[in-house]
Amino acid sequence: MVTSYCAKIMAFFVLGFALVSGAAEAQAEKVNLIYSGFAFLGEHVDMDNQYKYSNQIYKLSGTDGRPVVEKTLSDLMLKAKCPKINIITDHLGQLQDGENLALAIALDWENVTVEKIEEGLVKAVYNLHGQVLVFDYSKKEIVSSYPFGVRVTDSTQKEPTEEHKLNMFRRLYLEDIEGVSFLKTLCDLVKKIDIRSDASCLTFKVENVVLEDKAEKYFKKNSPNTRLDAFKIFAAQQFSSFFAKNLHTSILPYTKGEAIGNKMAGRFANGDVFELVIPDGDYHITLTIRGFKKVMLDENPTGQSWAYGTYARMKIESALGEIVNSKIKNAAVKILPKGQQSVADDSIFAESLLALFDKTTKQINQCDSDWLEKCAEGSSTEEQFSVLKEKINKY
Repeated sequence: MVTSYCAKIMAFFVLGFALVSGAAEAQAEKVNLIYSGFAFLGEHVDMDNQYKYSNQIYKLSGTDGRPVVEKTLSDLMLKAKCPKINIITDHLGQLQDGENLALAIALDWENVTVEKIEEGLVKAVYNLHGQVLVFDYSKKEIVSSYPFGVRVTDSTQKEPTEEHKLNMFRRLYLEDIEGVSFLKTLCDLVKKIDIRSDASCLTFKVENVVLEDKAEKYFKKNSPNTRLDAFKIFAAQQFSSFFAKNLHTSILPYTKGEAIGNKMAGRFANGDVFELVIPDGDYHITLTIRGFKKVMLDENPTGQSWAYGTYARMKIESALGEIVNSKIKNAAVKILPKGQQSVADDSIFAESLLALFDKTTKQINQCDSDWLEKCAEGSSTEEQFSVLKEKINKY
């Protein structure tokens, strides 16, 4: 069965996330966007592991031979009332007529973690995360990126089979679980899309993710089957989502390494491959993961409590110099009942990291002195956040 908790788990909608449109002025009429399909982002070497279940679900076809995911998504988009865009699904764009803006749904993270709580009780957490990408088809250049995601928790008596996991993801795509639906979530987000002019935008971009020695050693020991670069992509994407959601500002997609330059690899579900060019951001963000630490807080006859500490540094700079350069940290507390037979430490540390990104980006607006003193560098961070907040609010 699915626990009631899943209905409360986040289905985060990232709003106010428009980038460069190339238009001299915001147009009064609706902007036409050609729907170009469903894409899987990332490097080809990671595809089979990264999207194990979504790949299978996308291959499901209806009686007309059309992928069920595409049909469901198209039906939802046709019903969506978007005040500032027209989504065109019945024909291809005509470049000579100015129909050069396209919209794609891009998946960038699929994940399931399993913990055996006690005999006869197993918990599994299912995650799907993606981006609504608007790009200039003629230039293959990204115009806007809108991250979104869903998460649900499931309880079973035994460890879920592969068939059960696949069915859970199928329901997230094609139905819903306690009201949580991946496709409905993205359609709710699409309704908020607003393609603005470059004059009204201030863009940020995660340029680099660095793992210090302690963090890299921990990662290699506890996640031997995950490539380091894949984790960096995950961290950058998740930070970008919380940054956009909590600050209602523009943030460009992350791309890794000089080998692919300033491009994002995307493989569409129909087999088409695109290299989408990403323009430079006004402000560059460097995330440094400094380390992870697990500490027992308490132990009694009923069980134990542990703190999962995540330590990082966030640096934001422009061509004129640094605006933010601060250490940040977070501790996620995990209660382990006596007799619990397995603990997914890597999953808990991931939750601690995501909570750190969420809390930190919220504090740029809130500047709570107690939190900044406890989890950052006190008044120094507060001053830096205040300057950043003022710049963001200008736009």
